[in-house]
Amino acid sequence: MRPSLWQKLDHLQPLLAGMLLVLGLMTVYSAHADWLRQIVWVILGAGAYAAMTAFDYRRLPALAPWLYPGMLVLLVAVRLLGHSALGAQRWLSIGGFPLQPSELSKLVLVLVLASYLSRVDRLSWRAFLGALGLVAPVAALILTQPDLGTTIVVVAVLVGMLFLAGARLAQLGSLAACAVVVLPLLPHLLHGYQRRRLEIFLNPGSDPLGAGYNLLQARIAVGAGGLFGQGWLHGLQGALGFVPERATDFVFAVYAEQFGLLGSLLLLALFGALLIRLLHATAVAPDRFGALVAGGVFVMIGERRHEHRPPADRRHPSAAHLVRRLGHGDHARSSGPGPVDDGSPPASAAPREDHLVR
Repeated sequence: MRPSLWQKLDHLQPLLAGMLLVLGLMTVYSAHADWLRQIVWVILGAGAYAAMTAFDYRRLPALAPWLYPGMLVLLVAVRLLGHSALGAQRWLSIGGFPLQPSELSKLVLVLVLASYLSRVDRLSWRAFLGALGLVAPVAALILTQPDLGTTIVVVAVLVGMLFLAGARLAQLGSLAACAVVVLPLLPHLLHGYQRRRLEIFLNPGSDPLGAGYNLLQARIAVGAGGLFGQGWLHGLQGALGFVPERATDFVFAVYAEQFGLLGSLLLLALFGALLIRLLHATAVAPDRFGALVAGGVFVMIGERRHEHRPPADRRHPSAAHLVRRLGHGDHARSSGPGPVDDGSPPASAAPREDHLVR
């Protein structure tokens, strides 16, 4: 007897995702944000998950030749017709629905690369350069929006999938050599606000009431959580508005204040367990295409989790700190110009006058 769809499903994956969704909804609600909108996106996401579970993924390679040019058309349309918010031009309005093509392009690129790399048993230099040629225009279009964070994710997905496809050491070394060459040029390639963000990351106390205000207030909130946290709906920094962008960029600070160090470790453990299940899916996939898709999604989620660390972590510059998936997640799925992303100029960091009374 053939196993049913329910028997073939990795039950831990939806369970872990559901636990993360519950924590996210609790945090968004406590941040006095539009949590009803978040529930709508959760329902839509659950429906999409169920639909894709019943879909035979082996049909996807046939769609890749259509998905790739469609993705490029959307990214070019953003440059020509997109509207700006918070200093970045990343969104299209389709039938009144806000769409962020750069977010969709990450998943499409995983499918396209998996389809391309699954057709070669041994990754020759020609196939290696072909993969670079597929990613280069996508990364360039996203970088010009500007969206540095998503560009980093796209490059990470490329490297990870090349590794899974069996890239040779010399091929991966050539990418590392290119990175070493570009690194000294980075200060000249960054926008002024991005250079300022790196400076504040190194020394947020240099401008505590201006550019460093957001980061310092987020760290105060994380520290106020202590070991066990203040309790759900009892965090003062977030509730009183000291933490900026508390439902999006700095949602982790609100979460950590309420649930403390132990709750933060639980959150990281849930994400880690989800990534492990994705690695398991890569290992047990019945074909090369399925393994590459699962591996690409693993890299995509893992890079985002690594990039959005807590604001108290001095190892990474502040932008959209850990697990923006906890906050208003619609923009991470398709969406619109609500939160500040990693590549966009930050909104005014100057504290409100009533905040200075502290």
